[in-house]
Amino acid sequence: MFSAELIKPMLAVDYPSAFDSSDYLFEIKWDGYRCLAYCGTEITLYSRSHRDLTPYFPEIAQDLKKVGSSCILDGELIMLGDDHKPNFSQLQRKKPGDIGTYVVFDILHLNGEDLIQEPLVRRREHLSALIEGRSFSTVLMSRGVEQHGVRFFAAVKEQNLEGMVAKDKYSVYLPGKRSRAWRKIKVRLETDAVIIGYIPDHTGFKSLLLAQYDQEQLVYVGNVGTGFSDQDKKILRAGLARISAEQSGLAQDPQVPGALWVKPVLIARVGYLEYTADGRLRQPSFLGLRVDKAVEECAVP
Repeated sequence: MFSAELIKPMLAVDYPSAFDSSDYLFEIKWDGYRCLAYCGTEITLYSRSHRDLTPYFPEIAQDLKKVGSSCILDGELIMLGDDHKPNFSQLQRKKPGDIGTYVVFDILHLNGEDLIQEPLVRRREHLSALIEGRSFSTVLMSRGVEQHGVRFFAAVKEQNLEGMVAKDKYSVYLPGKRSRAWRKIKVRLETDAVIIGYIPDHTGFKSLLLAQYDQEQLVYVGNVGTGFSDQDKKILRAGLARISAEQSGLAQDPQVPGALWVKPVLIARVGYLEYTADGRLRQPSFLGLRVDKAVEECAVP
């Protein structure tokens, strides 16, 4: 049905501020796991790193059978909190029986036809015709507005959402490429960093030591000691205990007194104000663990 080689999703570039343009579609930046859904006789959900997420979201795979067509969809897997907003921490703690939501925003193939060279406006027409009118319980189509990006971003910010994505309406889909045709504007700065160690205390740890790749070498970017829920602490304590290491694995020893090192396999998403002049994260706060990307992707911006 599909090529044996899985498609890598198109990615957006960071953009500093909202703007208005009649050539762009402005959508919510959904705070979840990027996911390509391969729909046919069977449904398979793949992360951006090609991890099979179907066993973790069986309710969505079952719901997508209602599509009734052979297609490849692009979207975001999210968990909605009690406030009906995406909750990333709840997503990374998803348990069997918890119901996720698949927010679809693009379509790449439809009934044997390759759509990636079609402009976004045309792909959205195909997507709307496929999704609208069907009684999904866990699948919805991402909506957006045209031209009024500044006003839309103000509404996104007021709702305490992650940000917005501005997409050139006439752009083709570029698999695996990060393109200025898609621009992400975040309400707050966020980044992903590798956990390389921790400072222990009576709760298990006081803070996590973080690093990112710079020219293929891990470099220390600071500690994060806030933002942890009790459940986060419990999960991290168990995980850190299984991956202890003798050395930091850094290009240069950060000289952190009392640090205990771990193997660089866990990824933390953190919010922060800025990078300091010496390359440290300023006022970082823990937002959750990432399981949908490789540690090598955690690079210094």
